[in-house]
Amino acid sequence: MSLENKSYVDFLKWKSYANWQIPKETLSEVYSLNPLCGDEVKLYYKELGNQKLQIVAVAGESCSICSAALGFLFKNQTHFEISSIPTYLTERKKILEGKESSLFGDLEELSFLEAVKSHPSRHRCALLPWQTLLKIIEVNHDPRT
Repeated sequence: MSLENKSYVDFLKWKSYANWQIPKETLSEVYSLNPLCGDEVKLYYKELGNQKLQIVAVAGESCSICSAALGFLFKNQTHFEISSIPTYLTERKKILEGKESSLFGDLEELSFLEAVKSHPSRHRCALLPWQTLLKIIEVNHDPRT
Protein backbone atom coordinates (compact mmCIF):
# COMPACT_ATOMS: atom_id res chain seq x y z
CA MET A 1 0.00 0.00 0.00
CA SER A 2 1.39 3.42 -0.92
CA LEU A 3 2.07 6.17 1.57
CA GLU A 4 -0.80 8.30 0.28
CA ASN A 5 -3.35 5.45 0.28
CA LYS A 6 -2.37 4.31 3.77
CA SER A 7 -2.81 7.73 5.39
CA TYR A 8 -5.22 9.45 3.00
CA VAL A 9 -7.85 10.21 5.66
CA ASP A 10 -5.20 11.67 7.95
CA PHE A 11 -3.76 13.75 5.09
CA LEU A 12 -7.21 15.19 4.34
CA LYS A 13 -7.66 16.06 8.01
CA TRP A 14 -4.21 17.69 8.16
CA LYS A 15 -4.86 19.62 4.95
CA SER A 16 -8.03 21.03 6.52
CA TYR A 17 -5.99 22.80 9.23
CA ALA A 18 -5.13 25.56 6.74
CA ASN A 19 -7.26 28.40 5.47
CA TRP A 20 -7.59 27.63 1.74
CA GLN A 21 -9.89 30.60 1.00
CA ILE A 22 -8.15 33.18 -1.18
CA PRO A 23 -8.31 36.43 0.81
CA LYS A 24 -10.32 39.35 -0.48
CA GLU A 25 -7.93 41.84 1.09
CA THR A 26 -4.71 42.79 -0.64
CA LEU A 27 -1.83 40.85 0.88
CA SER A 28 1.73 39.98 0.04
CA GLU A 29 2.16 36.57 -1.50
CA VAL A 30 4.94 34.15 -2.27
CA TYR A 31 4.84 31.20 -4.67
CA SER A 32 6.91 28.05 -5.10
CA LEU A 33 6.85 25.20 -7.57
CA ASN A 34 8.41 21.76 -7.30
CA PRO A 35 9.43 21.18 -10.92
CA LEU A 36 9.89 17.45 -10.33
CA CYS A 37 6.23 16.73 -9.55
CA GLY A 38 4.35 19.96 -10.28
CA ASP A 39 3.33 20.75 -6.69
CA GLU A 40 2.49 24.45 -6.34
CA VAL A 41 2.30 26.39 -3.08
CA LYS A 42 1.21 29.97 -2.51
CA LEU A 43 1.27 31.70 0.85
CA TYR A 44 -0.70 34.89 1.48
CA TYR A 45 0.85 36.88 4.29
CA LYS A 46 1.17 40.24 5.95
CA GLU A 47 4.02 41.76 7.92
CA LEU A 48 3.07 42.56 11.50
CA GLY A 49 6.04 44.67 12.50
CA ASN A 50 8.56 43.69 15.19
CA GLN A 51 10.09 41.27 12.67
CA LYS A 52 6.96 39.07 12.58
CA LEU A 53 4.65 37.99 9.82
CA GLN A 54 1.30 36.26 9.65
CA ILE A 55 0.24 33.63 7.14
CA VAL A 56 -3.37 34.51 6.38
CA ALA A 57 -4.19 31.83 3.80
CA VAL A 58 -2.66 29.22 1.53
CA ALA A 59 -3.35 28.06 -2.02
CA GLY A 60 -1.96 25.79 -4.67
CA GLU A 61 -2.37 22.52 -6.46
CA SER A 62 -0.36 19.80 -4.79
CA CYS A 63 -0.31 16.17 -3.72
CA SER A 64 -1.81 15.11 -0.41
CA ILE A 65 1.59 15.13 1.29
CA CYS A 66 2.35 18.72 0.31
CA SER A 67 -1.22 19.78 1.18
CA ALA A 68 -0.94 18.16 4.61
CA ALA A 69 2.37 19.96 5.19
CA LEU A 70 0.65 23.24 4.27
CA GLY A 71 -2.02 22.43 6.83
CA PHE A 72 0.63 21.99 9.51
CA LEU A 73 2.45 25.17 8.53
CA PHE A 74 -0.80 27.08 8.98
CA LYS A 75 -2.01 25.23 12.10
CA ASN A 76 1.15 25.29 14.15
CA GLN A 77 2.08 28.89 13.75
CA THR A 78 0.35 31.47 11.65
CA HIS A 79 2.52 34.16 13.30
CA PHE A 80 6.20 33.66 12.52
CA GLU A 81 9.26 35.41 13.85
CA ILE A 82 11.21 36.24 10.71
CA SER A 83 14.55 35.40 12.33
CA SER A 84 13.33 31.88 13.18
CA ILE A 85 12.00 30.92 9.75
CA PRO A 86 15.19 29.14 8.58
CA THR A 87 15.05 26.97 11.72
CA TYR A 88 11.54 25.71 10.92
CA LEU A 89 12.74 24.25 7.62
CA THR A 90 16.04 22.93 9.00
CA GLU A 91 14.40 21.08 11.89
CA ARG A 92 11.90 19.36 9.59
CA LYS A 93 14.72 18.32 7.26
CA LYS A 94 16.53 16.81 10.26
CA ILE A 95 13.53 14.64 11.11
CA LEU A 96 13.17 13.44 7.52
CA GLU A 97 16.89 12.59 7.50
CA GLY A 98 16.53 10.58 10.73
CA LYS A 99 18.39 13.10 12.89
CA GLU A 100 17.37 14.47 16.27
CA SER A 101 15.23 17.61 16.33
CA SER A 102 14.10 19.67 19.28
CA LEU A 103 11.53 21.75 17.40
CA PHE A 104 8.40 19.73 17.96
CA GLY A 105 5.55 19.89 20.38
CA ASP A 106 2.99 18.74 17.80
CA LEU A 107 2.75 14.95 17.86
CA GLU A 108 0.48 14.90 14.80
CA GLU A 109 3.04 16.67 12.65
CA LEU A 110 5.78 14.44 14.00
CA SER A 111 3.65 11.41 13.04
CA PHE A 112 3.22 12.89 9.55
CA LEU A 113 6.96 13.44 9.11
CA GLU A 114 7.71 9.94 10.42
CA ALA A 115 5.34 8.51 7.79
CA VAL A 116 7.06 10.50 5.03
CA LYS A 117 10.60 9.76 6.31
CA SER A 118 10.76 6.31 4.72
CA HIS A 119 9.86 7.75 1.30
CA PRO A 120 12.82 9.96 0.32
CA SER A 121 11.29 10.79 -3.06
CA ARG A 122 8.46 12.56 -1.18
CA HIS A 123 10.61 14.67 1.15
CA ARG A 124 10.43 17.60 -1.27
CA CYS A 125 6.63 17.42 -1.13
CA ALA A 126 6.64 17.66 2.67
CA LEU A 127 9.18 20.50 2.72
CA LEU A 128 7.85 22.70 -0.11
CA PRO A 129 5.54 24.79 2.16
CA TRP A 130 8.46 25.49 4.52
CA GLN A 131 10.76 26.33 1.60
CA THR A 132 8.08 28.74 0.39
CA LEU A 133 7.98 30.37 3.82
CA LEU A 134 11.76 30.75 3.71
CA LYS A 135 11.42 32.47 0.33
CA ILE A 136 9.68 35.38 2.09
CA ILE A 137 12.83 36.31 3.97
CA GLU A 138 15.13 35.52 1.06
CA VAL A 139 13.23 38.03 -1.08
CA ASN A 140 12.15 40.67 1.44
CA HIS A 141 14.58 40.40 4.35
CA ASP A 142 17.92 39.56 2.83
CA PRO A 143 20.55 41.18 5.09
CA ARG A 144 22.81 41.70 2.06
CA THR A 145 20.40 44.28 0.58
